[in-house]
Amino acid sequence: MQPQKKYTFTSKIGYGLGDVANGGAFALLGLLYLNFLVSVEGMNPALAGLVVMIARVWDAFTDPLMGVISDRTRSRFGRRRVYLLFGSIPLFISFVLLWYSFGIVDPIGKFIYYTIMYMLFSTAIAITAVPYNALLPDMVEGYKERTGYITVRMLVSNIAATIAVTTPALILGAEAYRRTSDFLRMGIIFGLFFAIPLVLCFFMTWENPQPQKQVRPGLRGIITEFMSSFNNRAFRQYLGIFVFGQVATDIGTAVTAFWLTDVMLRSDFLMIASGIVMISALSMLPINNWLSKKHGKHYLIFIMLPVRVLVLVVAFFMMSESSLILLILICLGTGVGAGSISYVSWVLLPDMPDTNELIHGARNAGVFGAIATFARNFTSGISIFLVGLMLNLFGYVESTAGVIIDQTPLALTGVRITFSLIPLVLTLITIFIGIRFVLTKTGHKQIRQAIDYKIENGKPIQDQQIIAACENISGHSFSEIWAGRD
Repeated sequence: MQPQKKYTFTSKIGYGLGDVANGGAFALLGLLYLNFLVSVEGMNPALAGLVVMIARVWDAFTDPLMGVISDRTRSRFGRRRVYLLFGSIPLFISFVLLWYSFGIVDPIGKFIYYTIMYMLFSTAIAITAVPYNALLPDMVEGYKERTGYITVRMLVSNIAATIAVTTPALILGAEAYRRTSDFLRMGIIFGLFFAIPLVLCFFMTWENPQPQKQVRPGLRGIITEFMSSFNNRAFRQYLGIFVFGQVATDIGTAVTAFWLTDVMLRSDFLMIASGIVMISALSMLPINNWLSKKHGKHYLIFIMLPVRVLVLVVAFFMMSESSLILLILICLGTGVGAGSISYVSWVLLPDMPDTNELIHGARNAGVFGAIATFARNFTSGISIFLVGLMLNLFGYVESTAGVIIDQTPLALTGVRITFSLIPLVLTLITIFIGIRFVLTKTGHKQIRQAIDYKIENGKPIQDQQIIAACENISGHSFSEIWAGRD
């Protein structure tokens, strides 16, 4: 048995470095990639959105497979961290290739090239992000202790995202003079920025020894192991919060450049606005951490997301003549809402393996990490696809050679609806699911009591209050789940 590691701030920073790629890459791609394909490469908006959507369908295969592989890996470096080390190289290479098409002119040729490159990037993300998302349950025990690690992770992730959305303008130069080589240079710089922290995370983290459990062999065993995770009420609710909340944020992010450029006529404010949003989200972390530890990890949904609702309603009615102060307030409120749903999405994840252990007697953190990674990739992809589809539906005309085209009133209405009303509906759905969420702070303590009692005594706990909590969280009769069977 290895000695218990100390939960120091340094170890929290080391763990957080593993999320630089996830936080920074998604922020940069969400903000610039659709605009890059449409306005720089001259692709049709619907085709540009389809590029990312196809890669997200590909994720449906790579992420679950990587999760099961991670759970079954045995190496002297552990079963999670080894992928952070060796996966950093393909992540760097694939990210660079996202921003350069080697002079391809044919529209279909560009579509095929960028689709393949995005699929390669998605695979590289799966190799690193899935094991990383499964690492914390193998590192740290305890509801509050995991919250502390996730808070530092979100701090590092938000700093990375802030850098990713505020510094590209310094690399690319003025919008009117940008060339494809400028985007290649940006890809190389940020590729290194995303890859190096993964290596540092490998050396600064650890994995506690895990019990060896018998696994089902073959493809059928993999599918069974993956699908069993959905036989879990708390996890299904978690996915609802994750997907609807993140899609609401990602759609707003993907259409921000179009909203500022064509509706607000403030294209020069894009990087500033993005920086304000990120800094606002970053400044909320201490409050989010305190509220989560005191009241429960889903509590932020009731407090912070209504701010996002108000912001979206106001933004829909804003005109190009609206004051700069109002625009800044919109950015601040967006940061509060987007930062909070992102925090909730990740702070709840390390507790999901506990619910699976309650039901099935196995934690399967790799599978849960895979599903979370797929959900994150899918929300990003579906968001960009929907934005491209909506812009095309309302007659938005793509730019040629970077020249901005005056859009029709119908196209501008489409931008408004996509930026405000669609995220508004999705945010309201997220709040509704959050109100019904069953894995509260007290509930998590009760299921751990049931699990630990079964492990120590070999029989189910008899406390009726704990039994009721287990049934509510799992969605099953106590006698049907592992913790309740003799």
